[in-house]
Amino acid sequence: MLEIDVSDSLQKAETLLESMPGAAEKALQTSIRKSIRGAKKDAVQKVKERYTIKPSYVTRTMKVTYRGLIASLVSKGPVNDLAYFRHNPGNPPKHRPPTGVYTYAEVVKGQGGTIAHAFIARMKSGHVGVFQRAGHGSSNASLPIEKISGPSTPQMLGTPTVAEFIERKAQERMAENLDHEINAFLMGCLLYTSPSPRDS
Repeated sequence: MLEIDVSDSLQKAETLLESMPGAAEKALQTSIRKSIRGAKKDAVQKVKERYTIKPSYVTRTMKVTYRGLIASLVSKGPVNDLAYFRHNPGNPPKHRPPTGVYTYAEVVKGQGGTIAHAFIARMKSGHVGVFQRAGHGSSNASLPIEKISGPSTPQMLGTPTVAEFIERKAQERMAENLDHEINAFLMGCLLYTSPSPRDS
């Protein structure tokens, strides 16, 4: 989903921190870790802005890995139950709804609608889902009951508006974090080498 590769920034860090052995790599590694953690938060927030799914359902699919000066953020998972998104009624009704009363669902904020013949039910496991009979609510009782699903988390993260935002913010974070880490090393060196008032 997202990869931060700072190989191109290595020369910049080594040039500015050439008097401090190992400082450039430390600055880069710290910057990468801060940036990828920030990118994960950005991803969850952006999905939350567009979709009605709870952040926890997004976070649990995401994994961060490191390989040298490269950090990757990947999301893997199946389609989400429609019940993970905004729906009404929110809980299984105690009685069968009257004819003509349909279940409402909203995956993308502001783009909800009713689903004819869909219903909310609790399974034996305790899981609550949105269901309908196969054939899009067919009245044929011999057809099986199917659970209705929404998009997977990787699909939501991969939509252009979300993916482009995450990529842009990650690059901005990386540039800011690297400058901060380099300056921290330089200031630390300056404070260490500067004479104290007692020595002047």
